[in-house]
Order: sequence, then structure tokens, then C-alpha cells
Amino acid sequence: MKRTLVTLLGILALSQPVWADFKEHYDLAQEYLANYQYSSAITEFKNALKINYLDNSARIGLVNSYLARGTYYANNEKAYAKAADDYRSAMFYLTIYPNEESSVRNSAHAIEQVNNSLNICFDLIKFDKSPASRFEKAKQLRAEGNFAAAAYEFSQSLADKSYVKESLEQIGDIMKLLGNDPKSAEYYRKAVAVSPNDADLRLSYARVLDNLGSENLAVDEYNYILSQGSTDNKEVLYALERIYKKKLDANPNDADTIANLGAILQKQGKFDEALAHYQKAESLDPSNINTRINVGTLYQQKGDYRTAVVAYDSVLILYPDNVLANLYKAQSLAAQGENKEAQTYFKKVLSLDPDNLIAQNEIFSSARKTMTPMQYVEYVKKNAPNEQVNDMLYNFALDLHKQNNLEDAIKVYSVITKQSDNPEVFVNLAVAQSQLKNYPEALATLENAKNKFPQNSQITDAIKNISAQDTASKFDRAAEFFNNKDYQNAINEYAKVNPPTSDSMLGIASAYQNMDNRDKAIEYYKKALELKPADSDIAYYIGVMYAEGEDLESAQEYLKKAVALNKNNQKASEYLASIESQISTNSLNEAISLYDAGNYDESLNLLNKLIIKDPMNAYAYYYRGMIYDTKGNKTDAVNSFKAALKYNNSDELNILNYLIAVDLDSMEKYKEASEYYQKYSASNAPDDEYKQYAATRLEELKPYVK
Repeated sequence: MKRTLVTLLGILALSQPVWADFKEHYDLAQEYLANYQYSSAITEFKNALKINYLDNSARIGLVNSYLARGTYYANNEKAYAKAADDYRSAMFYLTIYPNEESSVRNSAHAIEQVNNSLNICFDLIKFDKSPASRFEKAKQLRAEGNFAAAAYEFSQSLADKSYVKESLEQIGDIMKLLGNDPKSAEYYRKAVAVSPNDADLRLSYARVLDNLGSENLAVDEYNYILSQGSTDNKEVLYALERIYKKKLDANPNDADTIANLGAILQKQGKFDEALAHYQKAESLDPSNINTRINVGTLYQQKGDYRTAVVAYDSVLILYPDNVLANLYKAQSLAAQGENKEAQTYFKKVLSLDPDNLIAQNEIFSSARKTMTPMQYVEYVKKNAPNEQVNDMLYNFALDLHKQNNLEDAIKVYSVITKQSDNPEVFVNLAVAQSQLKNYPEALATLENAKNKFPQNSQITDAIKNISAQDTASKFDRAAEFFNNKDYQNAINEYAKVNPPTSDSMLGIASAYQNMDNRDKAIEYYKKALELKPADSDIAYYIGVMYAEGEDLESAQEYLKKAVALNKNNQKASEYLASIESQISTNSLNEAISLYDAGNYDESLNLLNKLIIKDPMNAYAYYYRGMIYDTKGNKTDAVNSFKAALKYNNSDELNILNYLIAVDLDSMEKYKEASEYYQKYSASNAPDDEYKQYAATRLEELKPYVK
């Protein structure tokens, strides 16, 4: 069966409003609604309700406007999400906003129709109707300023108890924003019942009660807020002062009201006014000992402890077992430094009220002032309840720690760790030990803690942090030794870094280098490179060390590695070029020596290897050519001589033209030989027998080159 959206106008009958300002907005809203200007109608009906939130005609008009616009969105624009928001708002004003249950009952038929239309929209937009989804949607709607729709969704999330408190509070906030204070108070009251310790919530509730004139209920809420540590909340104190002054205007001789106003003035720091009110209250009702106690607390607050003690004594004469009078007197005595007498009264309070936390704390606080830390530890262990000993000692250790009394803090922490299941104790002990730079002890403490609490991330983090501090301290000490040229002690400190790092290995290598122990320096540079294999500089250092030890092959190996790791390492590139040049020179010199000694095969083998490594080495080709010549291998000799000329055609090697010419001549390659004789003859070579022979031979070969 096809589902249809609700037919809207005419569902609810409208009555005529009566207030002038209200009427202007109401009439304008009616006009907008009649002319299908639904958004403007909604705005004006809202304005009318702000003036008179109780008016049903404006509420009904607002409902009709939301329904009309929602149906337009759904039927004309197919904007089902927008339609759903308007139906939500209509449901809010039909079911949640009214102050009278009868209004809801009278709209039962309309509510059913609107709910059906809303569910159609939900189906079309596939809306998740779980409490969690509705709660999130409610927060979104409120953030968008769509308060009525938001309040409706908050009401639907109440099905899940985890959302009850916040949803009730949110509806209370929205009712407050919409000017419906009675409904706001109702929802705040329900929220407070769920979460009675929420001071902020109770302040919101108190404000609404205050606005509604429910002064006694508001006072209860304001006093609760003050009792939760907000004794200097200026808003609360001002509100209470205003309420009590109003009560006092109605009944000027009510001693309780006068005393209460005095207490509020005292909290505001208006001591003289407060004292005047206490005195007046006492004159009206001398039997009220609370007023006399308040006088004592006033002097105590002002720092006039002797006068405060007098006030408390006046109560204790009549009521020696009054807990508050004994407690406050003990505090005043302690503030004057009379700790021994103060202890007597604190003990009396505990005898009257064994669970009095203030007296418990004060009696131990007094003991702390007169004892050494370890004496106080023994005092607590002996006198505090067993279940409180560890907590009290932990707080004591924390105080010592905050005061930078590290040695005593460590002693107290150490006592607690023997029987504590609190991982924080171990962490704080380790922190204190590390602050004294006792890193091995700190890490031992944490390892012990890790065994007890293997899954605790706080302990794991502390181990990382203190290990890092330990390592840094070793580096600092090593650097200090190094800078003072005490290299052996620097090595000893670097060696303590565990696990070793590339930096610690570099430190040791550098120290050995400064001690001229090249082998050890290379050993530790290599260890550093193992730990940091992509570091071009370390490879460069190793190459330099090998070069200084004249191990050029190893130097070349590591310098090549340095350049391969970082092609922009200019130092390594330049040094590598220098080393390779030196290697070539050394190889060439060795080959020449072998040649001179007549060891032609060995020399030739060495020259061939050199040419492979250094294919542009002209002298290597030159001597290879000489060996080929000696062996009678003229072709290879000529090729080698030509290669030598290719890579060095300076005057220094002009003789090569002569040698090539002679070999070609012997091979009867007269034309080519003539070219090289000519080059040699035209060169700057000395006019010796070779040059004369070249000139003579040129003339002789002319018939052969035509």
C-alpha cells in the first residue's frame, strides 16, 4: 500500500492571541503561513513564543508551519532530509515543549500522523534509528542551530542509558534557549538525578530555579556547588547574596537568614559586613552555636588565629564535643605553630569522628613539620590506617620530589616500592634517581618495575627516556675528556654506551686517531660504518686512514664506497682521484723498474693491468710499446706508441713520432713512416743524431711515397 505524507494545514485549530507585542508577531506569522511563506511564518511564531512561551495558539501555529514546510520539501523538492528535520521540530513542539500533559493528549491524532510522515522520510533517507545514531544527529542539529529538531532527537536517544544524562541536559539547555524555563528546570532536574555530582549541571539547574523564583531550591543547588570546592564562585556568591537579602527584606529579624547572609559575605571577603551580620544574628538567637563558629572561621580566614580560638572556646565551653569547633581550633593552633596542642585537638576530632579526613590529614601534616622525612615515614606506618599508608607516603614522596629534595624523595619512594602495586611509584623513583644522574640505578629500578608490570607503557617510555639521558651523559663525559686530550678516558666513556652506536664508535675511532693508533682507529671506524652503512663520511674517514698508512688499495676501496654512497661528497671524490693517481704512478714506476732490469714479461703484465685501471695513462702505453719493440712485435709497438701520443702529445713525448716512424719503416710502410719522420723533424726535439737520421731518411724515402 502506498504511504503518504501527512496533510498539514487544518490539523490543529488556532485560537486568537491577546498580548500586543505577541499579537504583532502572531498576526504576521499567520499572514506568512496563509501565503505559503513557511520559513518566515516559523520565524514569527518563534518570536511570539519567546514573548509568551505558554501560548498554545503560537505553538500550534509553529507546528503547522513546520509541517507545511516539511510536506513541501518532501512532495515538491524530494528533499527528505530537510523534511525530516521539520517533522522532528513539529514533534518537539507537539510532544516535548508543552507544559500541560493535556496538550499532548489533545494532539494525539496529529502526533500519530506526523510520526508516520517522519518515519517515511527516515526510510527514504535510510536513517539509522539506533540511540547512538540519534544522539550524534542531535548534536549535529544543535550545532547547526536547529534546536527543536535537536531536542527531539536527544529525547529519542534516552533509550540508551549511556546517553541519558547528557541528552536530558541538552534538552534542558534547549528549553532555556527557547525561553521555556519550567521545562528547562524539569529536564535539568532529571539530569541531576542521573548525575548528582556534576557541579556545572547543578549550576545550570540553579540558574533556572533562580529565574523561576524557586529560591529555596536554588539555594540548595548553589550551596552544593560551593561545597564542591567552588567557594570563590562569584556568580554563585552573588546569587546567594541577592536571595538572602531578598529574604531579609521580607523578614528583617530572621536570625538564620542574617547568619547565612553573613556566611556569604565572608566567602566574598567582606569580613566587616559579615561580622556585623553574625553579631546581629547572635543577638537575635544566642543559642545558635553555628553563628559563633562562623565568627571563629571569619577570624581564622583573616589570619587572626588567637581571636578565632577564643570564639571556638566559647562554643566548646558549652559543647566540648562539637566536632567543627574542635577541628577549627586545632587548625588555628597549628597555624600559630602550636603543633603539640593542635595534635591534641586533632586527635579529639578523630575520637569523635574517626572518618574525618581533614583531621586525619592535619594531624599528619602537623607531624611532618616536626620530624625528619624518615621519622615521618615511621610515624605514618605506625599511626595511619594500613590501607592508607602507601597513599600517604606516596603523596609525601611527591611533595619532597616537587621541592627538589631528591635524596629524601628517593628514600621514601624506595620504602613504598617494597609493597606497592602502583607503577607510578617506580617511575617516579627512577626519575628522581636520574635527576641525580644515577642512571644505572634508575634503569635497574625500571627493569624491576617492568618485571612486575610487563604491559605498562609508562614504564617502557621511562626506560627509553632515561636510557637516552644515560647515553647523553656518557657522551658529555667522553667529550669533556676528549677536549682535555685525555683520549684513553674518552675511549672508556664511549665504550660504556650500550648498545653501541655509530657515534660512540666514531668517538673511539677519533680518540685512537689522536693517539696515533691507526689500526685501532680503522677498526672502530669500520664498526661505526657497520652500524651506519649508508654514511659516506665514515667510509671517507676509513679511506683517509688507509691512505695515511700507505695502504692505497684499501684507501681506494673505501673512498670509492664513500663516493658511491654520496656522489656529492667532494672531499672523497678529490681524495679518490689523488689516490688513484698515486696508485697509477706507483704501478708505472714498478713497471719501469722491471723494464730497466730486463724483466719484460713481468713489466708488460703490470703495464697491461695499469692500462685497464687507467686507460689514459700515456707512459704506460709508451713503455708497453718499448717492450713490444724489444720483443720484435712492431705492430703492437706502433699501436701502443700511437695510444701514448693520443693521451699525451706534448714535446716531452715527441720521441714517439720517431719510434713509430722507425717501426713503420722496418715494416716497409714507407708512406706512413715518412709522415711520422716529418712530424719528428718538425718538432722541438734537439738537433741530435735522431733528428738528423729522420731528415736523412725522409730524403731516402721520397721515391717510395709518390
